[in-house]
Amino acid sequence: MTEALQPEAQSPLSKAELAELEATNLPALERHHLRLLAHSLRSLQSIAAHQLAGALPEHGAICAWASQQPALADAPCFQAVLAEQLEAAGRQLQQLAASLGRAPLALELSDLISAACDHRHSPGPPVNEIQPESIADALSFFRLSCGRWRSQRSSHHLLHRRAEAGGSFIEVVEIAAADPRLVAIAELHGENPLGLVGGCRVTWNASMAWDKAGEAHEGESVFGLIPTDQHGRSGLLLRDRGYAETAPVAGHFAMDERDGLLLTTGYETMASLERFSFAGPNVRLRSSTVEGLSNTASFCVETRLMNSPEPSSSTPSQEPVSEQPLSPLGW
Repeated sequence: MTEALQPEAQSPLSKAELAELEATNLPALERHHLRLLAHSLRSLQSIAAHQLAGALPEHGAICAWASQQPALADAPCFQAVLAEQLEAAGRQLQQLAASLGRAPLALELSDLISAACDHRHSPGPPVNEIQPESIADALSFFRLSCGRWRSQRSSHHLLHRRAEAGGSFIEVVEIAAADPRLVAIAELHGENPLGLVGGCRVTWNASMAWDKAGEAHEGESVFGLIPTDQHGRSGLLLRDRGYAETAPVAGHFAMDERDGLLLTTGYETMASLERFSFAGPNVRLRSSTVEGLSNTASFCVETRLMNSPEPSSSTPSQEPVSEQPLSPLGW
């Protein structure tokens, strides 16, 4: 989140704190989220320096701070994205603080690390997730994902040690198992179409802060699910095209013990891993890593659009778009 705005020398976290985060035994995606949450904590503490000790800053104070960031001086749309991301982080901090009987901004890095590690070995949901009802299988997860979404993203380019803000509009529509498009995809991959349980058509219009003027990128893909277990919680995800490569690609899906959806895809030049989870019926969280020619890690907060106008691809100034794949899955 705030890493996108601050060079290493101005990071709100010290080198010792960054080293402490990296020294945890958490998986890469969870460590990435922990680092984002720690940056947000330090940024919110800085914003609220002149307020009551431990209290989260007001919306106006966060927006004012975002507008003063030099990197976003000419990008008011990304100022709003950053403010929303910090407020979302504030809600996560408030949840953790309540469990400890503390004020949100009285938390310290050790509190975040302890909570992340404790929940790693706990049967309950992690701090950053408030689970809805149990999700039976992967097809049910995708059905819950149907609709229109606005995604707010922070992507970290690990090789260059820089981060970039971005956003996208996404639409997900369910497709029946017998749909000719899914049958054709199964046959293309040499799989039996009778194994299909369903699929989705995904369209997106997305952007990143470093896009050049005039860049506009949209995309569409169709994918089908073929479970390989009796519960429908793991199996093959077949797509008509990839995102790192344009050829058809097959990946794997699996539901974890917290009803998060893991997607893995191997390309000739890179490999990707994504985890999706619901923080509520209309809020979805996503973490992803891409390893290979381009090493990136991303965190997204996605909010369902309720009765809002269709986004237009002709207005990139409102939601600019990136040439690089914003996600291994594209959404």
